[in-house]
Amino acid sequence: MKKLLKSLAYVALAGFVLTGCTEKDTPSGEEDPVRGSTECRIESFVLNLGDQTTITGDVYDYDKSIDISYTTDQIEMMKAATATIAISKGASISPDPAQAADYTQPVSFTVTAEDGKTVRTYTTRPVEKVVVLHTKVEPALSKTTTEMGLGSETTSASEYKFIGVSGDKLIIGTKVFDYKTFAAVGELNMDGYTDQKMTGMGNDHAGNLIAAVTPDGDASTPTTIICWRNGWDQAPSEYIKSETSYIGKLISAGGNIFEGQAVVSAQGGSGPAGAHFVFERLDGIANGYHAVETKHPSNDGNWSQMISPCSSDPLGTWFMFESVSGGTEIYTWTGWSAPNSIAMTQIPGVVDGIASGPAGWGNFTLGAVRGFTYNNTAYGALITTGWQATYVSIVDTNGEFLLNPNDATITTSHTGSEAIMQITYAYDEAENTGYVFVLEAGVFVKSWKLTVAAE
Repeated sequence: MKKLLKSLAYVALAGFVLTGCTEKDTPSGEEDPVRGSTECRIESFVLNLGDQTTITGDVYDYDKSIDISYTTDQIEMMKAATATIAISKGASISPDPAQAADYTQPVSFTVTAEDGKTVRTYTTRPVEKVVVLHTKVEPALSKTTTEMGLGSETTSASEYKFIGVSGDKLIIGTKVFDYKTFAAVGELNMDGYTDQKMTGMGNDHAGNLIAAVTPDGDASTPTTIICWRNGWDQAPSEYIKSETSYIGKLISAGGNIFEGQAVVSAQGGSGPAGAHFVFERLDGIANGYHAVETKHPSNDGNWSQMISPCSSDPLGTWFMFESVSGGTEIYTWTGWSAPNSIAMTQIPGVVDGIASGPAGWGNFTLGAVRGFTYNNTAYGALITTGWQATYVSIVDTNGEFLLNPNDATITTSHTGSEAIMQITYAYDEAENTGYVFVLEAGVFVKSWKLTVAAE
């Protein structure tokens, strides 16, 4: 019996000795006066990328891991990155984090405590970060038309009632401005059409300017749509010519009218069915057209109805500005089974208070819409009026307002004279920035800037 108890005692002692000597991966934090501290932690981890940006890693002691949350554009730089690592006082680390390594794969670091025996190994873990990008909009510029030399309410502004974009220039009537500064640049080249008068203006999503002209400025006569193939300072050329049809008012365009696919829309006259033309283009060549009926009268209210594409695809997303008796309504649709079979969705207005119409978009029914796509989302930019104010808004097809009309209410009292409202959109590819420009002839010119921001 004594022998058995003695054997069990030896086993217990051996177990105690083995447990007490297991120093690897079990730092106690105690300091031995002879060997030094047993602390061996990674306190912080920063990954240094080649473009002078950094990623802060999340260090977890419970499983000795370091999460490196990266975005897609950082992957290539992670393949040869260095790290800056803070460790416990007196400890050392291996391998040297100052040496470049491929952090798209797990990388292990062993921290040895001051005692030279207690160690802990951490391993990095690349984790793709899910970044939600949203479109941000903010005011850019604002000037009166008097400040820009475009007339005022008390002087005729008839020559400056249309707006469009040519490259990085803003065109108002025949005057040309830098669209980021509103600084005057020159006069629009009208060679070959100096005897014509404009009845409408617009631009495609690539920044190519178009305008509708007639001999007498009467939008109800046969119209020619012209374009500036080589820029605003070069002579325009004929794009669409109509010998019999009225296509000169409320024109819009999507895509690129010179390269790839494009569509150009124009009101086809006022009537009970809302008639419009949609011309398709492929690399600048006619590719057919649709006679589109919206099934909403365009001869009620102030006889104003406009459709605008958000892309180059005629079956893609569109927006429609529709004046009705006493107010304004906005609709959107995507695709149709036939040109005259369009299923529209009405977007509720949000204007509250001053002179709001039945749909909340203003009751002085002249206005305009411009469809575009930004940050992979289709938007409609709109300008409408009430008797005492002008409203600007940007809305998507779900009725979510990027720019709420209540946030862009412009106090402009209308006394019964015609308020001519125009709106257009430009995209700066180099900066991935969008711009919405609005004009009330004889009153103001304003712009808003769209950028992509991460949440």
